[in-house]
Amino acid sequence: MFTNPPAIAKKALEDYTGKIIVVPIMQKNEKPIITKTIESIDKKFGLELGKIIETGLFTGKKGETIDIYREGKRFIVAGLGGKDLEDASRRVFAKIIKQLVEKEKEVYLVLNDLGDGPAREAVIGALLGAYKLEQFKNEKKRKLETIFVDKDLPISEITAIVEGIYLARDVANSPPNELYPEKLSQYVRKLFSNISNVEVEVKTYEQLVEEGFGGIINVGKGSVHKPALIIIRYKGSDNKPLALVGKTLVFDAGGINLKPSHSITSMKLDKAGGAAVLGATWIIAKTGLPVNLITLLPAAINVPSGESYLPSDVIKMWDGTKVEITNTDAEGRLVLADAIAYAAKKYDADLIIELSTLTGAIVVALGGLIAGLFTRDEELRKLIEQASKKTGEKVWYMPMVDEYKVYMTKNAKVGDIDNAGMRWGGAIYAALFLEKFTHGKRFVHLDIAGPGIGFEAGPAAPEYWPQGLGPGFGARLIFEAVKALVK
Repeated sequence: MFTNPPAIAKKALEDYTGKIIVVPIMQKNEKPIITKTIESIDKKFGLELGKIIETGLFTGKKGETIDIYREGKRFIVAGLGGKDLEDASRRVFAKIIKQLVEKEKEVYLVLNDLGDGPAREAVIGALLGAYKLEQFKNEKKRKLETIFVDKDLPISEITAIVEGIYLARDVANSPPNELYPEKLSQYVRKLFSNISNVEVEVKTYEQLVEEGFGGIINVGKGSVHKPALIIIRYKGSDNKPLALVGKTLVFDAGGINLKPSHSITSMKLDKAGGAAVLGATWIIAKTGLPVNLITLLPAAINVPSGESYLPSDVIKMWDGTKVEITNTDAEGRLVLADAIAYAAKKYDADLIIELSTLTGAIVVALGGLIAGLFTRDEELRKLIEQASKKTGEKVWYMPMVDEYKVYMTKNAKVGDIDNAGMRWGGAIYAALFLEKFTHGKRFVHLDIAGPGIGFEAGPAAPEYWPQGLGPGFGARLIFEAVKALVK
């Protein structure tokens, strides 16, 4: 992988020779709880927490911290509050580690008093807070190498989860000159080369032309770096396959319908959907979930040139549908439609889950924190919503309004359907467009245009998101959903 998270290791506090110790304090009835573990630490190191609490300098509310220095060590006493301890642990520990990642090689987390869920989220939050994208920099500032804990935890699963999110962040945020379709294909092959039950297939531009992937071909043919379709097959069971599809626009300039300059600079993140399903696939494979999984990454660069597809072109999709192009910047749905149809008809996928930074309309509706969830299947809706509550990756259920299908043909003067359709309710139209290519398969569409890019959330973003970068939204969400599905 590009970026490895710090290691996690269990160690007794008396054997820890470092100087940073984080001590979380929970509340009950808005008052801090002094547990036996904290009493023991207090007595051993003379922290005098009781006196500090009596003076009102520390109340234990979520996010409150106080530093105490004893015997050459710095104790960071951190409040978690008394509600929703999993989310609080994830946020509080991420914030603390962000302040230490460039200063300390090791940190000790006192987690013994936390339940299994909050302790797990504390470590995940800490590791996510440690993320730094530095492979494109000459100066590397991250110092943190190891996080020690005092509690037995599922370290291998936690590590896989964080690796998957790091992977999603790395891929989403990589510059297009460093990770164009061919190079991404090579990277994915190398990434899974040592996992025995994973196979990677790459359809080159020439193969895509031969097999008639009109959506992927036309969107990507304007670039000198031609498109590719990356297919990852993980054989964890003999059941009918589940398909993950992610929009992998390595860069989206809008094509001939060129984007304005203020909205073009973040468009390396138009591959955040593909990055997320790649990260989810990594976690699923590393944890050995019993699922037959097909992951499809249609990778392309949408830029204007003499070879670009044009407004008013009619293109033939992989499944034979003729699409009239009324906007070359409505390109994501075209590459996704080919991949979705391929998953449905070629692999006979039982369920298709697709993630994409698809529409600005969903950001207008839900802002930078929340993904739009589109599905007609109530079971799948509940599955994604429950996974969302567990991971903190927010989703909001959106309607699939059949009346809007009329716009598919209304503006298509020559082809079967129109790719752009309607201005108002654009996120719904995009979902309906994609659904047409599922050929009746169970389908979930997550429009992650807000949280996939991430920094649009500004100060509302959770502490475990990296500032100014795409946060890898969706990687853990999809893993937890698939995990629940196959239990």
